Amino acid sequence: MISRRKRPSGITRPPGPGHSTKINKKLDHAAHVPHEAPQGMDAPHATRRHQHLLLREAFRHSRDYALEYQGNSPRAHFFNTRIRRVSELCRGFDRGRVLDIGCGPAIVGSLFRGRKVEYHGADISEHMIGICRESYGRDPQFLFSVQSVEELGFWDASFDMVLCLGVLEYVLDQKAAIREMTRVLRPGGILIATMLNRMSPCALWERWVHLKLSLALGKAVRIIKTPRLESAAPGVNRGMRPRTLLLGEGAFRNLMTSGGLRIEDALAYSFCLIPSPLDALVPRLSVFVSRNLECLCRSPLRFLGRGIMVKCRKGLEEDRP
Repeated sequence: MISRRKRPSGITRPPGPGHSTKINKKLDHAAHVPHEAPQGMDAPHATRRHQHLLLREAFRHSRDYALEYQGNSPRAHFFNTRIRRVSELCRGFDRGRVLDIGCGPAIVGSLFRGRKVEYHGADISEHMIGICRESYGRDPQFLFSVQSVEELGFWDASFDMVLCLGVLEYVLDQKAAIREMTRVLRPGGILIATMLNRMSPCALWERWVHLKLSLALGKAVRIIKTPRLESAAPGVNRGMRPRTLLLGEGAFRNLMTSGGLRIEDALAYSFCLIPSPLDALVPRLSVFVSRNLECLCRSPLRFLGRGIMVKCRKGLEEDRP
């Protein structure tokens, strides 16, 4: 039976009809003053609201995002390798309730078809959730809602597994996100999370070479890396991107265990050694190299992987001091 313990203060109920419109108006207001908190709102809260607005804008084109899983491009290889690793870690999980935070187009949901699993997809983008509902129709096995990882509108201990893929890099208060995910996870439940590896060759290149070249050469190099937004939402300057906070494996492990979780497995994925935007010039070579280096996922050389994935378990009540 699902626990009905009281939510911590500040945790809202799952959004209902009309709820999203009110949130959007508040987000729009906060976005106009990203460096100054609105009246009655502290600065960190205003900054988080502005980050959420940037994320909504960045992932506005949900259909285009879903297409990135298709084909043989380096980006498609990255996404599909991540899905394959999640599938391996979920092997043997045949019944229970799953929460997929930052579900995007809910590609992961297809892994649970045919199992006695109730899949809940949550994303901060309303447009993404709309696409998910179109894709899965009225299948009662798949439920979707607009949610923020820092304030999940679910009861305590209500899920047997929580997935958080490609999300924590965009969360400004990562410890708060871990606390929320741990809260909604039942004792003994599993959490699978990913983080872009700050110490990978690609991340070092982008931070120390590509970024400096972009700043030096101006818009020409930046356009190669990220497409320009067709039309920005109110309060979002054209070209603005959400902040990212990358971690190395050691820091990521410390973050996960800070919430009382126990790490059962850790691996790296997507060993792309040809950095962006050069990988777009030789996509087949880039994917070929990455595929042949995937065998290093648990070796001492896993620091070469672009992404880190951990499988954690929440301790049982009797295990707590």
